[in-house]
Order: sequence, then structure tokens, then C-alpha cells
Amino acid sequence: MLDSDTLIQHYLEGTLSDAEAAQLHDLLKAQPELGVRLLQHFEMDAMLRATKPLAANNIIRPALLPKRRFTYATVTSVAALAACITLLGTWIVLPWLKSDVEETSASVAVLTRGVNLEWESAAITPGTPLSPGLLKLKSGIAQIEFYQGARILIEGPAELQLVSSGEATCTRGKLSANVPPQAKGFRINTPKGSIVDLGTEFGLDVNDAKSEVHVFKGEVELHQAAESMTSLKEGQAMAFADESQLLAANASSFASLNEINARTALSDRSQFERWQAQSAKLNADPSLKLHFDFQDDETARSLRNHAAQGEDGSIVGASWTAGRWQEKRALEFRNVSDRVRLGIAGETKALTMGVWLRVNGLDRSLNSIFMSEGWGDRKVHWQITRDGRIRLGVAGKANAHHVDYDTPVFFTPERFGRWMHLAVVFDPATKEIRHYANGDQLARLPLQDASALKLGIAELGNWNDSRHQGGVAIRHLSGAMDEFALWDRALSDAEISALGR
Repeated sequence: MLDSDTLIQHYLEGTLSDAEAAQLHDLLKAQPELGVRLLQHFEMDAMLRATKPLAANNIIRPALLPKRRFTYATVTSVAALAACITLLGTWIVLPWLKSDVEETSASVAVLTRGVNLEWESAAITPGTPLSPGLLKLKSGIAQIEFYQGARILIEGPAELQLVSSGEATCTRGKLSANVPPQAKGFRINTPKGSIVDLGTEFGLDVNDAKSEVHVFKGEVELHQAAESMTSLKEGQAMAFADESQLLAANASSFASLNEINARTALSDRSQFERWQAQSAKLNADPSLKLHFDFQDDETARSLRNHAAQGEDGSIVGASWTAGRWQEKRALEFRNVSDRVRLGIAGETKALTMGVWLRVNGLDRSLNSIFMSEGWGDRKVHWQITRDGRIRLGVAGKANAHHVDYDTPVFFTPERFGRWMHLAVVFDPATKEIRHYANGDQLARLPLQDASALKLGIAELGNWNDSRHQGGVAIRHLSGAMDEFALWDRALSDAEISALGR
């Protein structure tokens, strides 16, 4: 007997046999909620099939999708699905009848770099797309690139209101701007007037005493009243309140690209050294069973396990790349062959896993983080669904039904390409599954079966289905890892918070 996930996967891959289709038919009749899950799979599959073929370097390649094989049994399965929908009492428009809907984004800029950032509101990390709204920076330097091409450095304390991809309002603080010809017309508003850039570099200082604009290169227009405009050229500066007096531009009083480069390198080095010290303490924990820090010799095809006991990992296919900082290494997972093989012997009564991960895209229905080989008898699959939910799947004993513990949607396109710390806890003492991202709890779910886990042979970034000699479902990760750790105990919220910062 195969579980429902495997049957659905076989159906989507076009490998569902008549016997398996009959089994799926019976499950659909017995479990109405399975019909909704199958519909979700249909929707994504139909959207992909409707998509026009893309360039070879794009994520989704519809031409590679399998042709589905229909039999009498599969038709009756769909009929059972329709019956389940009727039982749910909900009218659902079949996805293949919908018009194409593209994802949209309200963002107008992106935070590309930051040094010693401290925000008055929620923390914003480099790589975050920014929508129109107010940014309050208490301290540090933030580099923001607008979608029209302008780049600004703001120095805390500062307040900046993003208006559009070509306009912002600064009500407090210092900023310097670089505006290429493609972004000509970029506008910065202040309480005392506006600056319209004509393709240049300038600095702006807005404070209670006075506000000044300094032109380092090119030309800007200074607008202070409805019909008042002053042109300022390279080397000139002016206070907003005094149009009659030209000053000399002073570039040294504003943050520069060279300064943020130097301060970024210093900050990265400091974080790397703190991580090294933290790793030494982590490795001394007797409950730690696996710790790959990915700082191995790049000519080696293995990962050293820094835990006191346990096996090293074996690299298959994956290539070395840069990690979170300049000194940090990582493994890139791109192809269906890329993976790290490892083993966890015996039973595990409690479990915590943590990983630093950069997801480039979710081009599979299931995208692997950590997957036990095969499926069944208390094995564990930690993965990300195509719609961005983080899932811990735990198989039942023998052929018993498995349970998926999902977070709300976390990985949206705005989070692709950014380093994230993920953690999951299997806690039999509290009978909970807890998911975390960047040290914060994402979900706390009731544990349905607290019996011990059997991880066995497993893989990072991929999955080997030992049950089938033929085709294997493709679940490899599109992204990179630069640290992975596994404990046979349930870490506390505070411990995971410290790991994810």
C-alpha cells in the first residue's frame, strides 16, 4: 500500500498504474480532505502546462514535464474527486479553466547592503525588496537601490519615505545619492523643498537647524516654492533657507561607497569571528549528532562532521560557492544529481535540525532540505512546498498514515536569493512540532505521534527513493547551504533564536 502523497506524485508524473489508481480512488472516497489537496496539485500542474516554453536558464521548463497517462481508473479517481468537492459543499472553478494570472509585487526598491543596521521598527536585512512606506533607521548605513536605477546611502538616525521607483521623501538625516543617466529625474523631497536630479551625485543633510544639498558631480534642480528653482552644479552647495549664498560642496561629510565597503568588510569579519566562537561551543554539546560547517577543503568531496560522534557527509555533484560572509564557504545545489549523503544510526526520540539556507527558487512540487532515504516507518522529510510552506513530514509506523506539519507560506519571491536560518523541532515532551525562521517561531503544531524517529541514511538538498528501481521523483533544492546541524533533543526558543541571528 502506497501513501496518498506517493500516489498523487505518480499521477502527476504519469506513472500511476491501474492498481494504484484504484487505491487513490478508494482514498478519495474515504478522505474528502484529500480532494482539496489533489486540486491544489492539479492547479499548479495545469499552470505549468499552460506556460509557454521558457529560455534554457529559467527556472521552470514546461517542455520537461511528463505527459500524463489516463486510464479508466484515473478517470474514476477524478470522478471521486468531484464527489468529494460536492461533499465539501464548495463550488470550485477548475484551475485549467482559469485565465493566466501572473504574480505581482508592490516593491519599488531593494535594500542591497547594510552595516551595523538598527531600525526603529521591524529589522530589514540586505536583499529585502522595499515597498512604498516609511523607513526609520536608528543607526548604521543602508544602501538602497531604486528600480529606476538611482542608488542612495542613508546614515542613521534618518527617516526616508519611499514614494515610487523614482521618488522618495527625506524628513530627517543624511543621505548621498548616485543617479545614472537612466534614472534622470529622480526626486528627493524634504520638508523645505525638493531636489530633482539631472544625472549626478549629490548629498543631502536634513535636520532641525537647516537643510543643505551638496552636488559632487553633474547638476541638480532645487525647488523651494511653487515657481522657485535654483540650478546647482558640480562643487556647489546651498542651504534651503538661503538661495542667495552658494557654498562649497563637502563630500567628506557624507557616507561614500568606499566607506560602506570598508565598514562592510569589518562587520563581516566580526560576524565570522563570532560565528567561529559560537561553533566551538556548539560542537561541545553532547546532544549534537551532526554539524557540517562547510569550511572544508574545496578539493575534498566530503563534509567533516564536527559533532563528537557521527559520520562525515559525502558530497555528490554539488559545487562550492560563497557563503554568508567573505570567509564563509557553502555548497550550491543546482542539478538533479546534487546532494550530500549522510547517516544517523539508531532511533531518535527528540529532534532539532537547523540550517543556513539560500533558496533561489521553488521549481519543484517539493524542494528538499533534509530527507531520509525512502519513506515509511518513522522516517523524516524536511522540505519546502512549491507555494513556499516549510514542511516536516513524519512517516507512520510500518505502513501507517504519515503526517505533514506545515508552516504558513514563508518563502515568497521576495525571500529568494537571501540567506535564511531555518529550524524545526520534534518535541515529544510537549507533543509539539515547532518551526522557526531567522530565530523567530513560525508555527507550533500538535504532534500526532510522539514515538521515536528512524532517520537512517539521508540526504541534504535531495532525495533518494530506495523503494523504486526505476524513475525517482525529482525533489532537489535550487539554492545553497553553508551550515547544517542536528541534535537528538528539543532545543528551546532561546537557543534557536541565538542560532538564527
